[in-house]
Amino acid sequence: MPEPSPPRDADASGDDAVFRILTVCSGNLCRSPLAEQLLRARLSSPEWRDLAAVEVASAGTVARDGEPMDARAAGEADRLGLRDAGVHRTRRLRAEHVERADLVVAMAQEHRAACARLVPSATRRTFTLPELAAILTSLARADAPPLEQATGAGGAARLRAVVSAAGVERGMMPPWQGDELDIADPFRRGRLAHRRTARAVDGHVAVVAERLRELAQRR
Repeated sequence: MPEPSPPRDADASGDDAVFRILTVCSGNLCRSPLAEQLLRARLSSPEWRDLAAVEVASAGTVARDGEPMDARAAGEADRLGLRDAGVHRTRRLRAEHVERADLVVAMAQEHRAACARLVPSATRRTFTLPELAAILTSLARADAPPLEQATGAGGAARLRAVVSAAGVERGMMPPWQGDELDIADPFRRGRLAHRRTARAVDGHVAVVAERLRELAQRR
């Protein structure tokens, strides 16, 4: 078994060549594995392979280790053309998962808060999925100020610089209303609930993947 990568923290040098993303929900049965698989698929394109090596994983705040993906959620993954739903196994969120991630993508505010409680220094790199899509879109606007220079060389360092900028930009965003920051939980609900959630996750992931790449490639 390979040695684990060193944890990320506020003083990390950013010289690791791999950019790591963690998606988080409650049971790691529906939302976070779907987001994980969609991100992995989009971030395996030639443009991304030329940018940086990326690893995507998921976990759940109340998950029981080793369970398969929810059947309806797996059906939505199949519908979206994903092929790894069958091999997914749940895992309980632990501090080391958050520590080693360069970007933590929570499915709802409660999951974002849980990550921050486990690793307070990760707050600045932890966002809900809708929140992250909106912030990256704001950073990518034509009149946005340039990003700070990345600490370290290579695409992974530039991606970390984008995440850092997103943490700053969050404080400048207009207020959110109600549950706009959240992806609805479809667990133990019907097919239409799973379809709505899958569409929401897919749409936001598409924005996040495109904006991350665009911003990291800016000079």
